[in-house]
Amino acid sequence: MRNGVRHVLGAGAGLPATPLIAAGFLYSAGQDPHWLATGALVAAMVLVGALCGSRISPLASLVPGLAFAGTAIFARTPWAGQVRADYAQAYLDLIDPWSLPAGAVLLAASIFPARWRGSERPEPVLVEEPAPAPPPLPKRIPSRY
Repeated sequence: MRNGVRHVLGAGAGLPATPLIAAGFLYSAGQDPHWLATGALVAAMVLVGALCGSRISPLASLVPGLAFAGTAIFARTPWAGQVRADYAQAYLDLIDPWSLPAGAVLLAASIFPARWRGSERPEPVLVEEPAPAPPPLPKRIPSRY
């Protein structure tokens, strides 16, 4: 697969994965310790681990990593206090406690240069062999006419 196609597919995987991971974090944060809340957190972490895999483009982990790290950093700035309280509470639920560690893991998985390069396929080496000698011409048979 070419690098451009691989990166487009990686970004396409990272975009829908971001709200799925956030939904897992929010559901697990809003519930009492319950098996379903634990399952949502485990599913979110499995998705984070899949995005960090070396077979997929690093854009798949860069997109949600920037979203979660940016959300965690924004929620701790002075500007976050100017946002409406109910709107800011959703961000606070998201960042407490999983958003920053997940964002850091996703960003760390994206920085390795080997993930940005595609698999190198060696070009086939064309070895020119000398052309075989043509077969001998048939002997001419004299015609009687």
